[in-house]
Amino acid sequence: MAELIAKRYAEALFEVAQEDNNLQPAREELEFIGTCLKENQEFENLLNTPLVNSNEKKEVLTNIFKDKLSNEVLNFLYILVDKRRTNAIHDIIREFNKMADASKNMVEGVAITAIALDQETLLKLQVQLSMASGKNVKLKNEVDQEIVGGVLVKIGDKVIDGTLKNRLGHLKQQLSQVIL
Repeated sequence: MAELIAKRYAEALFEVAQEDNNLQPAREELEFIGTCLKENQEFENLLNTPLVNSNEKKEVLTNIFKDKLSNEVLNFLYILVDKRRTNAIHDIIREFNKMADASKNMVEGVAITAIALDQETLLKLQVQLSMASGKNVKLKNEVDQEIVGGVLVKIGDKVIDGTLKNRLGHLKQQLSQVIL
């Protein structure tokens, strides 16, 4: 249910931003809002509490963001306050980013490795995955000590397991099927 709500609100803002040709600025403003909320838990609690009325919340938003956000994004925040959907703001931002990426034929992914990849290697992997998928792949690297070697790539709901652990598992399975 929460995901459906986030998608609907994100889609509404996405359509407005795309119509006004302000997709990237809106995205940056949403990221700024998300960062502000993550860094100040009291502020987020204030927006989510039913003890503070909508007008007071809007006044706080105006005082904080008046000169930092476009009217469209600020009005969007007012709508979230009026509809009591401020608790979904992080999900809305995530959905908006997905829509913005999809409009540019971009997908985000994660390359999980045993040690951190240098920038050049990460870029080479991005290029290879972009060519294979036909989309612009943007990767970030995460380190997981349980991966002995190789790389595990997650792009959306797709997983490409090129880890040594996976290869050894396949080899073990093949060897177990050999009859001596």
